[in-house]
Amino acid sequence: MKYLLLAVAFIIGVGPRAAQAGGLPPAAEKEISKPGIVVTDVLEVQATIDALDAKKRVLTLKAGRGRTITLRADRSVRNFEQLKKGDTVLVDFVESVAIFIRNVKAPQSPAEARLVTIAPKGSKVGALLAETFALAAFVESIDAKAHQVMVKDPQGARWILPVDKNFRNLGRFRKGEEVVLRVTEAIAIKIEKRK
Repeated sequence: MKYLLLAVAFIIGVGPRAAQAGGLPPAAEKEISKPGIVVTDVLEVQATIDALDAKKRVLTLKAGRGRTITLRADRSVRNFEQLKKGDTVLVDFVESVAIFIRNVKAPQSPAEARLVTIAPKGSKVGALLAETFALAAFVESIDAKAHQVMVKDPQGARWILPVDKNFRNLGRFRKGEEVVLRVTEAIAIKIEKRK
């Protein structure tokens, strides 16, 4: 069973009616032009490079217990071109973050597709900008006390989603409900070769 731990933050978007007849109102345009801000922890993992695409700056790592992690290396990562498959590395990365969740039948909000600024918790450096992708999944369980949701994607992978405390409507989602999550890509911010 494959589990991926994600932090979930909710960004309030404009309503579905805003996109009708004549485009978005000025206030909605202004809201969409700003990226959402998500604060997340920086994780550290020692792993072996399983695959590497130098042109796209994407690497797949094999960590403990056979877990694989795919990351895009931020432009600030130095000496990326010196890495190769099989290298053992120590990587600091900002994990994937789900920023939006809705029922699959609910209309998409224009704000849902925007870029997201990720600020690592406690970071004094500038924030990272990450693109997002949609993930369709089914709700497996909800732990309101721990503020977590477990979902299962169409390929059968399960994702454990800690939900940001600002997300107030967690109780409206039910087991078996099909949802769409807007998730950021995981970004490597530091990679060191290990001997």
